[in-house]
Amino acid sequence: MDNFLTATFEHRNNPTGAADTSSVASGIACTPLDPASKTPSQDYPIEKLFLLKECFTRYAAVRSGDFVVSGGKTYAVRAAWPWAAQGAMDAYYHLILEETLGS
Repeated sequence: MDNFLTATFEHRNNPTGAADTSSVASGIACTPLDPASKTPSQDYPIEKLFLLKECFTRYAAVRSGDFVVSGGKTYAVRAAWPWAAQGAMDAYYHLILEETLGS
C-alpha cells in the first residue's frame, strides 16, 4: 500500500482552544484525498456530503478535531481509526475529513 502514499499533508491542531491552529508535523505521506465512500454518521447533512474526503496514512497522531492541510485546503478531521490493509503487516490509519469552506 505504500506505493499509493503519493500525496502529503500537514497536521495542525488547536491545543489551547484559541482561534489559530499550530503545526504539529508536515510532509506526511498519504493517499490522495478522494471523496469519502461512506459517512461516519447517518445524520450528516446530505447537502454537505461533497465536503467529505478520505485518505489513508501511516501517521498515527491525527485525532478527531485536528486539522489537515493538503493542496492549499484545510480539512477538519471528523474521524480517524486504524485500518489494516488486507494481507499487509503494516498498520494504516483511515481519515475522514471535511473541507472547511473559505480555506
